[in-house]
Amino acid sequence: MVVAAGGFINAIGFAQIAGDTPTARAVFAQQMELLARQLTYLLPVPAQLDTMAGYLTWRWFGSAVLIYAFWALFAGTGAGRGDEERGLVELWLSTGVSRLRFIAVRVAGFAVTAAVSIAVMLAVTDIGAAIGNEPLAVGPLALVGLAMWTLTLFVFAFAVVVAQLVTTRRGATGIAGIVVLALFMLNAAARSGVAVGALRWLSPFYLYERSDPLLRGGALDLPATAALAVGSLVLVVIAVVTFVRRDIGGPLFRGALRTSRVEWRPAGDPLLRSPVLAIVDQQRIWIVGWALGLAVLAAFLTSITKVMVDAFGNSDIPMLRAYFERAGINAYADFVGVIWFSTLLLLISLFVVVQVNGWAADDAEGRLETILSAPVSRGRVVVERIAAVVIASALLVATSSLAIYLTASSTGISLPGGRFVFASAAVLPVAYAFSGIGHALVGWRPRVAVAILGALAVVGYFTQQFAPLFQWPDWVTNISLYALYGTPMSKDDWGGIATLIAIGVAGTAVAIVALRRRDVGR
Repeated sequence: MVVAAGGFINAIGFAQIAGDTPTARAVFAQQMELLARQLTYLLPVPAQLDTMAGYLTWRWFGSAVLIYAFWALFAGTGAGRGDEERGLVELWLSTGVSRLRFIAVRVAGFAVTAAVSIAVMLAVTDIGAAIGNEPLAVGPLALVGLAMWTLTLFVFAFAVVVAQLVTTRRGATGIAGIVVLALFMLNAAARSGVAVGALRWLSPFYLYERSDPLLRGGALDLPATAALAVGSLVLVVIAVVTFVRRDIGGPLFRGALRTSRVEWRPAGDPLLRSPVLAIVDQQRIWIVGWALGLAVLAAFLTSITKVMVDAFGNSDIPMLRAYFERAGINAYADFVGVIWFSTLLLLISLFVVVQVNGWAADDAEGRLETILSAPVSRGRVVVERIAAVVIASALLVATSSLAIYLTASSTGISLPGGRFVFASAAVLPVAYAFSGIGHALVGWRPRVAVAILGALAVVGYFTQQFAPLFQWPDWVTNISLYALYGTPMSKDDWGGIATLIAIGVAGTAVAIVALRRRDVGR
């Protein structure tokens, strides 16, 4: 439903800002294409932005496919390793279910679920387009769904294969996530003009973007779509073969057994002996990767600030000018404050969602039980986990903020130092609030914690982005936790910051109580 709402809002948003006359549409397309050319690292190359179909092909379907891909990734690692960690696979196989049938049923079940989800999303998006007086053609829309469905199945099958190579779902999710993200960035690099040659054909996202059935003169690329479908079948066969050949609970490849001497010396890393820093230290490679990615994104967005602000500031489209005014964007520093920090809030929230997924995995995979047997109190586990996430978030915010400041200085953008530091620090209460809510959900229902928290982040982000456009009332805007962050680059909002901290404290307290009352692994 969250993805469907995104399509609905994007369709109505186009009708609101594009104008009704051919002249207004042409000006809108010209201005929007200027922005779109700067976002090829994230979205497809734009085309026919003066039409509803062209805008949705670029703005919505280009980003929705990434959402479905990562959903398929989590589902694939769960099907390939998650149920096995909970002992369910061994139970089912003991009833006479063959391994081939097990994989086939999981793939078929996901295929049906994905098809229904994509169909609902497309139908709701078309309703929004119809409200905007520009309904989409049903046939081409169905072809868009077919292309998106085949890519989703490809990622799911790939994740199932990766799950056969490692022993934990967390490891499978990490490896598959890195590969899928690398394939997405490979295609993004090709879109941005980087010469990658024939390597782009390795990316399923490139194969998906070759189809543009909604555009005038566009069509479904049959060879590319067939390649995704055949690739999915090949990966499913590989998953079946590897699942048959490996032991339950073990990886496909096992190294040769070696004898080693037992050493009783403590680890040389002093951070491992610190209650909270030990958790951060164990994730240092993961945190460094996030920090570098955020720094690169921050520097890139800052480097194109002048181009985008000048283009939209001089726009002849009244709705765009009004949107900038309602969003509080009147200067380069305002653009950095509004656009960058809204993006950073979403990314930090997704970082917390990934951490919550790890907490749920610890519960299912038995690591939490091992920690508690140390012995460590359940309350201490909750507090240390949340504190570690806040510290890690602080490192990410500091790195990206430094990249923003250095890039702004080099491009002649003057940022108010005190306000900028305050705005950066104010991100941490948001991370704390999401962490508290996330751990409360893990203590209540670990299996649904990630889905609920992810939906909370996505809904909050869409609300924040579209509230100025549609002039929604304040009570709608305040549904988003991001609204409590306010606009610290221009004014203080200590009430919102205090509310975020209170939410984090309440979430921590609920998490402690819930974890104490629930049996581990249930």
